[in-house]
Amino acid sequence: MRVGIDKTFGQYNAPINPETNDYLYLPIPESKHVFQAGMQTSYNSIVHSFNAWSKRNGVAELFPKHLIDLNCHLDPDFSSLTYGDQGTGRGNRVRDLNPGDFIAFFASFKPIAPCRHRLVYALFGILVVNKVVRVADLPTEQHHLNAHTRIADMNGEHLVVFGQPERSGRFGSAISIGEFRNGAYRVTEGMLDAWGGLGVQDGYIQRSANPPWFDRPAQFMSWLNEQHPALHNNNW
Repeated sequence: MRVGIDKTFGQYNAPINPETNDYLYLPIPESKHVFQAGMQTSYNSIVHSFNAWSKRNGVAELFPKHLIDLNCHLDPDFSSLTYGDQGTGRGNRVRDLNPGDFIAFFASFKPIAPCRHRLVYALFGILVVNKVVRVADLPTEQHHLNAHTRIADMNGEHLVVFGQPERSGRFGSAISIGEFRNGAYRVTEGMLDAWGGLGVQDGYIQRSANPPWFDRPAQFMSWLNEQHPALHNNNW
């Protein structure tokens, strides 16, 4: 699943240090939903983490002014290890997930130092499925766990995926997977070989109605385990 802020959804790409793969996860802006009391997530709450990231990476990156005072759609939420989806369109695959299946998350980041590409497409988290639950079936005391249940006008047919805690999380470092090839950003050919292929033409990873799926998911997981990603149960 492609997630996170970009030029289309938020008019900004979150930063990455291409030399260390240190990155910052920034969710997309939230539409004008009314939230249940105390359940909104504002970009203001991320500014401190943004500034700390910039200082750690030695850049004078300033938090984008147009996002200040807006709320964000914090999804996936790695603090609760959840991901929400509408359950239609690209969400049809989410509806079919079973325990042990997984969702790998990637985003397009803007490098803070000279880099081969204008954007760095990278994996930065994974949820290994524990269960998939309809929003209507979630008890009230769990509504704070995902963006799709924090809003007051929640759609009961939406879905929330819960990850297995010991196997899910946000990566400590992003894993670069993309390159600009044949007029678009695509998974590198070497990566496609290592994963056993993707069910999209020539590794196409720009936004589309149908997300890429793994032709050989077990082979991808074997590759991922060899990368030894540190899994964090937090967003920043």
